Amino acid sequence: MHLPVQTDLMEEVLSSRARLRIADAVSVRPRTLRELSRITGISVQGVLRHLKRLTELGAVEERPLPRLAPKARTVYASTSVRVRDYSTPGLTVVRSSERPPRARQEERVRNLERAAGELLILRRRIGEGTRKLGRLIDEAAEEQEALAATVRSLPLSQAERLIVEVALTEDTLEDGVAVLSEYYGIEDRRSIERALAKAGRFV
Repeated sequence: MHLPVQTDLMEEVLSSRARLRIADAVSVRPRTLRELSRITGISVQGVLRHLKRLTELGAVEERPLPRLAPKARTVYASTSVRVRDYSTPGLTVVRSSERPPRARQEERVRNLERAAGELLILRRRIGEGTRKLGRLIDEAAEEQEALAATVRSLPLSQAERLIVEVALTEDTLEDGVAVLSEYYGIEDRRSIERALAKAGRFV
């Protein structure tokens, strides 16, 4: 499922797994170079090459960070373009093929008709499943965008907004605190708690 963006951008993004993962990661929230290096499994220099191309295509922009984050000076964020990757290594499609034993012509015809009927049913099920998956992906994307829009609209300082964005887009609050510490150098738990409490008052 592709978002309706320019063809050359989608071709560029889909031509590289690393580029797709970068575009996906920055569509969730702004990321540091070290975060993107961890996410993609490639070097910082490799990430920079992909970011340069994504920036040229207008999909990513560089943003300065507040002084509160001593470990990073800039982050990379998506522009108005959102590219999400919903692939999963746990989803595997297996196709097996076996040569059937010799059968009489009539039996072959019956088997063929039965197989055609089953294939039609499977196609319908796949179509229904695809539509359902599409709706779920659309709902997830809408929720993600609503969360991002809400955070952007809050009367927070740049540092507070960074803390809230990171904390709310990781799996748990503890994961968010760990990311803030490791990649941004923000280790003051009270500053984090104050930013989250302030955001909570406006939501």
